[in-house]
Amino acid sequence: MSWWEILQHEAVIRRVMLAVLGAILGSFASAAIYRIPREGLSIWRPVRSFCPVCNSSIAWRDNLPIVSYLILRGRCRSCKVKYSAGYMVHELVLAALCVLAGETWLVHQQDGPLALGFALIALTALWIATAIDWEHLILPDGITVGGIPFGIAAAFLVPSFHLGVDLDHLPWGVSWLGISFEDPTAKIVFVSAILGSSISWALLIGIRVLFSYILRQEALGLGDVKYLTAIGAFLGLEGAVWTLLIGVFAGAVLGLLNIVRMIWVVAQRRRQRGRTRVLKNSVYMGWLLGRLFPFGPPLVLGTVLYLLCPEDIRVFFLETWPNLLLPPAEL
Repeated sequence: MSWWEILQHEAVIRRVMLAVLGAILGSFASAAIYRIPREGLSIWRPVRSFCPVCNSSIAWRDNLPIVSYLILRGRCRSCKVKYSAGYMVHELVLAALCVLAGETWLVHQQDGPLALGFALIALTALWIATAIDWEHLILPDGITVGGIPFGIAAAFLVPSFHLGVDLDHLPWGVSWLGISFEDPTAKIVFVSAILGSSISWALLIGIRVLFSYILRQEALGLGDVKYLTAIGAFLGLEGAVWTLLIGVFAGAVLGLLNIVRMIWVVAQRRRQRGRTRVLKNSVYMGWLLGRLFPFGPPLVLGTVLYLLCPEDIRVFFLETWPNLLLPPAEL
């Protein structure tokens, strides 16, 4: 029995291995999240991890994912400064995502090893993008622009990302060019990747221009445009559309919750200062502050859901949702 067959059929071994791998990827992600937005640092330089306070290099024994953080109680061995719990959160989240990926279609089809490998790389990059956009309101070009050639390569090597688990799902848009299942698989997925990225870019640019004109302010960042372009290459036009729809819905809900949160925060501060007309002024200021909400995390949520559960997403949007919206047929 090969190592891949063991991973497929031995659930406990698969989950343990993916959890360990995910924690390692999370450790890398935590370093990337800290370094990418800061000038003078890169993912690869300096090579060794270091304490952001005293700049001392971190020994390998103090850099073990999750374990070292717990042993040192989240502190630097040299200067004793307490680190943010975010470092361990990144490791736990990636460990959970990797285990979850191992329970999906990715391990049960002919391109399993490559499909799972590309998916784990994508999940790591998506989490890095989420954390950076949440804190700094930017989506790094290394992930968005770099995701375009990554997506094309993934589509070429793992056609299942575009054609479905059974390779029987003709990607959206390719039929417009007269392409069918009679054409070579490589041609279908390559055209789908190029078409998906191109249409996604044009669609987001159009939305950005239109709503920026209506709202008289930037309605959509270029980072979001680049991100969806990469998703179009990676998962095709259908993946980009479902990512956008889920992102819009999740973004609206989270944005509304953020506005309510900021209204409450402003109201509390005004009461503490003894200000008058608390509610009216708090609502206005809370809306101004709360509407500045990153669109990247909701988009990433849509991507992860479609990447891990493509058939469930199709059923929901094409069958379940329409049935909920349409009135019941008369008996």
